[in-house]
Amino acid sequence: MKNFTSELLTKPQKYGAMCFAGRLLTEVPNAIKTQLPQKSCAIDFTSKTSRMLAPTQADSVLCCSDLALPNSPAYDTTVLKNSFSASIRRFLAVTLLLLAVFSGPLTAQQHTVEIGMYLIDIARLDVKESEFFADFYIWYKAEPAAAWTPANIEFMNGTVESATEPQLATDTVGRSVWTQRIKGRFRGRFRLQAYPFDSQTLPISIEDSEYQTDKIVFQPDSASSQNFSKWIEPELNVPDWQMAGATCTVDVHEYQTDFGLGNQKTSHYSRLTFKLDLKRLFMPHLIKFILPLIIIAGMAYMVFYINANEFEAQCGICVTALLSAVALHMAQADALPAVGYMLMSDKIFILFYVVIFSALVQTVVNNSYAKRRRFDMAIYLDKLFRVWYVVVLVVGNILVFLLS
Repeated sequence: MKNFTSELLTKPQKYGAMCFAGRLLTEVPNAIKTQLPQKSCAIDFTSKTSRMLAPTQADSVLCCSDLALPNSPAYDTTVLKNSFSASIRRFLAVTLLLLAVFSGPLTAQQHTVEIGMYLIDIARLDVKESEFFADFYIWYKAEPAAAWTPANIEFMNGTVESATEPQLATDTVGRSVWTQRIKGRFRGRFRLQAYPFDSQTLPISIEDSEYQTDKIVFQPDSASSQNFSKWIEPELNVPDWQMAGATCTVDVHEYQTDFGLGNQKTSHYSRLTFKLDLKRLFMPHLIKFILPLIIIAGMAYMVFYINANEFEAQCGICVTALLSAVALHMAQADALPAVGYMLMSDKIFILFYVVIFSALVQTVVNNSYAKRRRFDMAIYLDKLFRVWYVVVLVVGNILVFLLS
């Protein structure tokens, strides 16, 4: 370094060095500056011969060691060479900067999170409010590289009433596993067109509130049984319902919004839904719904065996039967939600209304024949309605059942 500094001061042309007094290029490295004579702080190469500058003549020591002297033969070639090298360096620097900025989105890797459940209990199934209470264990499995936790898990169709803290463990293949117990009320979309012979599905839907499908995708736990009925406690019992199986589906839910972020028109999130299928038991509704209605219709049927002269008795029976059917219908409607379509039960009640009202009309007509001493016609109508009444009820109910 000492020899280099000495020659730089006495023979600058040997190294093609050019230094200026002023603020034109970059400072001389400290390793060289410290070896310069104390009486001067810069070398002036503005002329062909170098001269030492006193400290008062230079603001600072500036150096560019890569350029040839202006009058040297190699000056033009050196300038072009160094200019091209500087352009290449700037181009590489900009390229590296762009790669650093955009490498995240361009190389983002999609990770899979596996979810498993074990349903312990279903209670307080409210068809009118379309709600049910569920108690279950749930676990999440993710690769460590995913850098994912269940902190942002959302249950899209319910409210969690209580939840234990997720317990972190590691499975046999090195994945992180979080397990917790959830209790809450969830909502379903119950379709009641076939009531009281309907089947319903109780869903539990899960999404991640932060990561979209480009980063996180849910899948059912591959290590658990793919017979999703085994995800349910065998002793689980839902009053008035029979379990008909279970399914687990995964889809991409699209939101027509960017939630105020302003970077896209839609958002896509992976959604896993566990569904418990239930079928309404026939016997409870046979006792509470069908049997009372059959008794009411049978009461009205008795008027065909009463003498036509007993008009008050016949009329009273028919009116009582009709009002009883209406009261039963209203009591049943109070236990169901207000819907914009007709239920199977509504169609059955309407059929019974028509038949019971026809019995009342037949009673009035028969009484008219009896007052005119047309007992033959009264007897004929009684016989006709004894058959017609039963046939209409049986055939009508079959058609309602098949068409609903």
